[in-house]
Amino acid sequence: MGPLARTRALLGTTAALALLTACSSGGEDTATDSAPPATAEEQTPEVPQGAITEAQALEVITAYSQANNQAYRDLDASLLEEIEGGSLLQRSLADLEQYLGRPEADREPIEDWEYINPKVFIPAGETWWMAQASEAPDAGGLRLLTFAQGEGESWLLVSVVPLMEELPAIAIDEHGLAQAAPADDPAGALLPQDAAAAYGDLWETGGEGPGVPLITTRGGQEILERRSTEDPLLDASYTATTPEHEHTWALRTEDGGTVVVATVAHSETLTAATGEVVPGEPSAHYNPTPRNPLITHHTGEIAVSIPAAADPQVLGDRWHLIGAG
Repeated sequence: MGPLARTRALLGTTAALALLTACSSGGEDTATDSAPPATAEEQTPEVPQGAITEAQALEVITAYSQANNQAYRDLDASLLEEIEGGSLLQRSLADLEQYLGRPEADREPIEDWEYINPKVFIPAGETWWMAQASEAPDAGGLRLLTFAQGEGESWLLVSVVPLMEELPAIAIDEHGLAQAAPADDPAGALLPQDAAAAYGDLWETGGEGPGVPLITTRGGQEILERRSTEDPLLDASYTATTPEHEHTWALRTEDGGTVVVATVAHSETLTAATGEVVPGEPSAHYNPTPRNPLITHHTGEIAVSIPAAADPQVLGDRWHLIGAG
């Protein structure tokens, strides 16, 4: 079993809050001298802050890798729930459940792994951040990680998308911070909030609807190839659905466009020309009975580049079967 779901972190940031209080003695009013308010020229502009520093983010990524290895080594779903969230946790738990549902003799060995060479992108004023990293021992595989703040000071890995190519240059300000883009940002040919629908349309109709801007791109063409079945006796159709954990995150790029990470979901229907469809793994875990049609349910995340003056591009996607009808 590959590290399909591995992604998140136990560490958090500690914010020190200084509370200044003034006290007076006895019951008498005490006069205090106060400095006149600063003029506009004398006021120091507020420095933007991220929810975490780069050094802390690197510690979070390392801690996540270690905890994820421990969770899979011990087959511990509760530990996964402590380090992951949202769509990623949903598919990780499904992955682990399916793994445990196989006879021990059929379970593939689980090997340790880690994220290496991370490049961190922390937007100002947000409770999430991203990082591009390689996954070792598959050192050639780039991943786009998204972390979101959990309870207290914890950080949860909520998305991991394998990338077909490196990210476009992310805009970084003079403070070393990235800039979050709004979901309705109009800079490119596609709004960030519409990226999931465009991706889903590629699967559902082959790009006859909102997926049109993605058809001609490398990622779009790859999806069109993947949606067709090689079995002449089986017909495959797809229906885009609303993910249980619906979310969109977007960062501004140097060209004025955006890089978008969004959660997605779909159902796949396999219909046999004659007879019944025999479920294979992992759908047989949920229902091994041959039937026609066979419907399975999937959830995951995508990464899409939306340049300011070029066609949008699917940078990568990853989803996992979470149930079958």
